[in-house]
Amino acid sequence: MSKDTIEYTRPLLILGNVALFLWVILAATAFWFYNQIDGYLFLIFSAAAVYLVLRRSGCNTCAYCKSCTMGFGKLAGAFFGTGHTKKISVGSRPKMVAFIYFLLCPLPAAFLAISIVQAFAFLKVVVLVGLLAIAAYSGMTWRKTSQTESSESHAL
Repeated sequence: MSKDTIEYTRPLLILGNVALFLWVILAATAFWFYNQIDGYLFLIFSAAAVYLVLRRSGCNTCAYCKSCTMGFGKLAGAFFGTGHTKKISVGSRPKMVAFIYFLLCPLPAAFLAISIVQAFAFLKVVVLVGLLAIAAYSGMTWRKTSQTESSESHAL
C-alpha cells in the first residue's frame, strides 16, 4: 500500500488547479460569446461538474495521499499530471474525466466557432486559441502516460 501513496508537488497542485480554473473560465467565455445566459449557466454547470462532482468523487479516501489536498491534488493530477500521479488521480473514473474533457474543449470550441462565423472578433480567436492550448497540453500528458506505461510493460 505504501508504494501506492502519492504526494502532489506544490507546482502541480497550484499550477494544475489554476490552469483547470482558467480552462473552465475560457470554456464559459466561449459560450458567453454565443449567448450570455448560456455562458453563465455553463459556468455554473461546468464549475460544479469539476469542483463538486469530480473533485469529491476523487477524494473519497485519504489512503492514497501522503497529505490531504481535499481532492485538489487529484484534479490537477488527472488533467495535468503524468505517470503514477495520473494513474492514482483518475482511478476508477475515466468516463467522468472524459466527459469533463468533452465539456471543456470540443463543446465550447464548437459554439465559439459558430460565434466567430456569425461575427468575427479578435478576442474570440484569443479565447479559442487559449482553450485549445490548455486542452492540447492536458491531452499531451495522457500521451506521455500511455507511452511511459507501454515502455514499462515492454521492459517486463
